[in-house]
Amino acid sequence: MNVRGIGVGLALGSLVSLLLPGVAGARNPHCAGGIQYVVGGLRDKGAGNTEDYLRQMQKAVQQLEDCAAQDSTDYEALGYLGWAYAEIDSCGPAGRWFAKAIDGLNARGDKKKAEIAANNRDAYWVGKLNDGVSKINSAQTAYPDFMKKVDNDADKTLKAEAEKYYQQAIGSLTCASQLRPGNPQAYRNLGSVYLHMIDFPKAEKAFREGLKAAPDDSSLKAALKIARLNYANELSDEKRYDEAIAYFDDLIRGDPENPDLHSSLGTSYLNRAQTLQGDARKPDFKLAGASYQKAGEQKKDDPDLFFNSAVAFQNAGDQASAEAMWRAALKLRPNDAEIMSGLAGTLAELGKFPEAASLLRSAIDIAPKDKKLHRQLGGVYTKSSNNPKATEELMIFLALQNGQPAANAAVAAKAAPAGSEAAKTLASMGAPEELYPWEAQGEKYESWFYWSKKQAYHFKSGVLSAKSDWGGTSAATGSKN
Repeated sequence: MNVRGIGVGLALGSLVSLLLPGVAGARNPHCAGGIQYVVGGLRDKGAGNTEDYLRQMQKAVQQLEDCAAQDSTDYEALGYLGWAYAEIDSCGPAGRWFAKAIDGLNARGDKKKAEIAANNRDAYWVGKLNDGVSKINSAQTAYPDFMKKVDNDADKTLKAEAEKYYQQAIGSLTCASQLRPGNPQAYRNLGSVYLHMIDFPKAEKAFREGLKAAPDDSSLKAALKIARLNYANELSDEKRYDEAIAYFDDLIRGDPENPDLHSSLGTSYLNRAQTLQGDARKPDFKLAGASYQKAGEQKKDDPDLFFNSAVAFQNAGDQASAEAMWRAALKLRPNDAEIMSGLAGTLAELGKFPEAASLLRSAIDIAPKDKKLHRQLGGVYTKSSNNPKATEELMIFLALQNGQPAANAAVAAKAAPAGSEAAKTLASMGAPEELYPWEAQGEKYESWFYWSKKQAYHFKSGVLSAKSDWGGTSAATGSKN
């Protein structure tokens, strides 16, 4: 499974300077006290008094929560409540109170104070977002491919370090998304962390949350497709074929012109078919063939898709559909011996023996030493009752299957008994290009191959046992001779 991720990006910004509120007449004491705790806490933080800083921020939260309960229209104080929560990394409440303060101040026409609250919120948001992105980069530096299997202790340590950084990134980016739920950037980066960690359902959830805020965001849409496709492939890899097929079907409904989806669906059907027995396999093989065909028709220039379709249709017993797919593959890759072999097999099943033999002859021209092609051609001749030609091809197959080429064909050929048919062949044809000694049923043979002449001579004790000729007219047509 190839996991395709998305890029991450930094936000720009820095924490704004502390802007204190003006004197408010008749302000609720909890509101006034809470604000002072925020101001005092930040001063302690700046002075390095961490313990006093944390104590004051906790008191600020307590006082400002009471303020919110008693005077919910003091929006400036609510902004400070968001501020206090942000300081103690309680991002959900911080985001909610910042939003309420900003909305209230804008509704009241106090644009300047609304801008102050928004700037403060955005400063925390930028900090968390940038920290999250930085942690992603650190994780990828430590262990770039999180899917890679751990082979040693060093890799184990590096992967653990990467996971630590990813978890920190999740914390920071989750915080950023809570501070500004309406901004898609944090969701985009949060989803990318889950993609890198191969947690596709969580990646999908993050991208969907981002799309709620920004339905037209093209990057989020693309990322969502990546997460869903990878999850569907993961289901298939885990042999959860029923779930994978249902998931791919759903993906295709939303993106029917995506050839990768149809191809992956075909693979899931193909794999599920292989878990079944007998005729129960055929429906899934046929569905696999149709899916690969659809992918091939959409992609147009990939012969492998038509190849896969043809194989699936063959296994389904649908030879007519298989023939069409083999021809489509061969059109894109006309000199591919394997495709020729596949089409020839289907043609033979359909009783089209002359064309099958001719195709295999062409394939043998491309790969003359491929013993499987010679065996297949012999089978076609057998089915067409052309026993002499079948024997010729069988002898070639047995020589290549059972023998090994002599180190020096010319020297080995000169060892033929004087006056024998082998010696006469040497005199008339010259030294063979390759000479294969081999045995079958206790008998010893020598096969002399003249590849460039498309002929072979098979001798037993110097006596010609058979001659193979795969270059003549009868060989091409499959007719009897």
